[in-house]
Amino acid sequence: MNENFLVSIVLPTCNGSRYLKQSIDSCLNQTYKNLELIIVDDGSSDNTADIIKSYSDRRIRYFKHEKNLGLPAALNTGFAKSAGEYLTWTSDDNFYAKKAIARMAEVLEKNKDIGFVYANFYLIDEAGKILKPLRAGSPKSLDNNNFIGACFLYRREVYEKIGEYDLKLRLAEDYNYWLRIRQSFKMKRINDFLYYYRHHQNSLTSLNKLAEIAAQVQKAGRGYVSCSAEYYHQGKVFFYKKDYKSAKKSLIKSVASKLFNFASWKLLIFVCLTILSPAFARRIKKIKN
Repeated sequence: MNENFLVSIVLPTCNGSRYLKQSIDSCLNQTYKNLELIIVDDGSSDNTADIIKSYSDRRIRYFKHEKNLGLPAALNTGFAKSAGEYLTWTSDDNFYAKKAIARMAEVLEKNKDIGFVYANFYLIDEAGKILKPLRAGSPKSLDNNNFIGACFLYRREVYEKIGEYDLKLRLAEDYNYWLRIRQSFKMKRINDFLYYYRHHQNSLTSLNKLAEIAAQVQKAGRGYVSCSAEYYHQGKVFFYKKDYKSAKKSLIKSVASKLFNFASWKLLIFVCLTILSPAFARRIKKIKN
């Protein structure tokens, strides 16, 4: 395929030296060569800088925050420095399949009406072993959960219209951004597995309480999701706080607003089981895990 358009990949990192090299290599070894890799070191205190400086590839551009400002700020720094027609970002503990950028760029080139494309991905463990394949959801499914995943590519005009990531929505900055994009641009899912998403004890989501994440997700969706989805997110916050009665009330409101909101029904049933029989609910959760 033609590589007429420069692709900018922003890679924010903070003390992520353990997997950083694999992440960088997966960007530089793409079959699509017309790219720049913008690495934003968000106040690392480990040997992150040494790893980055060990590369001589001219496509790498390195910027450093003197102190940690958080992921949204690192992303905003990176995209402000970008020059590409196509934009994306990745994490320091995940990595791309070799044809990922080429495949997504191809879809954008062939579909001029599409502003944002995204793909399926594999969930992997600390050693890189595939745990299971995960399929991205439809743009409509964004109401209830962040089903876009971590492998995506969008046009510069999207960035120019949508603007920066919200600094107040740390832990849910990406979810909010996708919802904002959905309002103004067409989004297309690619049915290919193009990314490897690592689950480990030191990942951002593992280090933060689920209730805190749910609360940020709730804030991120305000004004962008349906009434049923707002009650669903509210119910999840109560659920993770173990306020099951309040969770039940919110989820009943969710299904009353939209009868076929299956995510709300699923959580509502589990909440009711927890209220009636906590031991049974714990057993079901253990089996599911």
